[in-house]
Amino acid sequence: MVSSSVGFKKKRLIVALAAVGGMALSSSAWALPSFARQTGWSCAACHTSYPQLTPMGRMFKLLGFTTTNLQRQQKLQAKFGNSVGLLISRVSQFSIFLQASATNVGGGQAVFGSGNSNANASPNNNVQFPQQVSLFYAGEITPHIGSFLHITYSGGGSGTGGGGFSFDDSSIVWAHPWKLGTNNLLVTGVDVNNTPTAMDLWNTTPDWQAPFFSSDYSSWGHVPQPFIESSAGAGYPLAGVGVYGADIFGPNRANWLYADADVYTNGQGTQVNPVGGFTAAGPQGRLSGGAPYVRLAYQHDWGDWNWEVGTFGMWSSVYDNTLNNPLNNISKAGGPIDTFDDYDLDTQLQWLDTNDNNNVTIRAAWVNEQQQFGAGNIISSNSSGNLNFFNVNATYWYHDHYGIQGGYRNVWGSANPGLYTTTYTNSGSPDTSNEWIEASYLPWWNTRFSLRYVVYNKFNGVGSASSNNLGYGASAYNTLELLAWISY
Repeated sequence: MVSSSVGFKKKRLIVALAAVGGMALSSSAWALPSFARQTGWSCAACHTSYPQLTPMGRMFKLLGFTTTNLQRQQKLQAKFGNSVGLLISRVSQFSIFLQASATNVGGGQAVFGSGNSNANASPNNNVQFPQQVSLFYAGEITPHIGSFLHITYSGGGSGTGGGGFSFDDSSIVWAHPWKLGTNNLLVTGVDVNNTPTAMDLWNTTPDWQAPFFSSDYSSWGHVPQPFIESSAGAGYPLAGVGVYGADIFGPNRANWLYADADVYTNGQGTQVNPVGGFTAAGPQGRLSGGAPYVRLAYQHDWGDWNWEVGTFGMWSSVYDNTLNNPLNNISKAGGPIDTFDDYDLDTQLQWLDTNDNNNVTIRAAWVNEQQQFGAGNIISSNSSGNLNFFNVNATYWYHDHYGIQGGYRNVWGSANPGLYTTTYTNSGSPDTSNEWIEASYLPWWNTRFSLRYVVYNKFNGVGSASSNNLGYGASAYNTLELLAWISY
């Protein structure tokens, strides 16, 4: 139980940290409505645009989603004192999120080949309504324990063969702030989650990076990704436990030093088909042993600006040759063991104009994956290789309602016909690069419409039509997406 004085101190500490740094209450955007109901804050206090965070939003997440409007606790504690053993919020912790999309691919779905075409796809101009519907239970459970639980119904696409329910990126967190002096605050936490980088505070890591949402029928879903990239959003069935800490120090508490360490194992029952796939070649096996993940980041605040630089590593061993149970299609352990070691460098620069509700965020991240394939493996033509993903992008929001963002993505690495198939080139090259631009409009804080266009310079090693086994040039993979979200 937290006393009212401690609760007051915590709230003042959070507000003072953001206010002194000149960072809080930036451009409005919608976040989870349950968080807004719980805190009484505008969505703009924590987000520039969902899921992009302000420093106030990072502090809210650090504290395990537990910050509240404390009036109800104060009244109860004043009346009953220490006899109050449990405080259950009277405010709904549930939120609903609906996403719809319409997608046009330059050459239609045929450009992905018969073996890779999205299940149930129209030849082109695919409309998904809904693309997905998500139910969140998110917010304070007790004064030091919070949740971000995310269950999603997906309408299918990306070769899934149909829709179904899954446990999307989720976490349960215990967090505690420790005031170590006038200019020093330490926040520590323990979390259980199902997605590497789920607890990260910046939009440079796989679970939260731009572009933040895509249609199931876009070309990007056919591009090979490092293991940690493809496990984002619970794309691979994992379960993890970890600890984190943030030391916020210096004059005006302008320096943030953040560390997170987790270990992941196989998760059961977290999605429709627990046989996770993280390469363009299709499903892989289950993890062999635990997969550790470590994250370090530093942020500095000054005036209306904040800047972050960070790194992470994840080391995963995966069974190559899976043995499938025909009754439930659950992948069993078996076969050679392949290793995928992912390393990252990333940075984010953010400017928040609190007077006119304008903001700019610039992000860059590079993930390098080192691959080793066990003797006798069946998925790789090589004994070793590497795969890289570079993502640089920027977002600008004007007066709460109008946004424009764009970026450049580049995937490159060792050609591997066994791993990446010969659908597009005989060499099995993963090399892909594109530019994208997106315009967004928020008529209300819980509603968003976006139009995105993606231009490909190279797609899975394909430049010109003559280099593609299917006979299409890179421009045939250009994608136009109309995206809509609403939450309540």
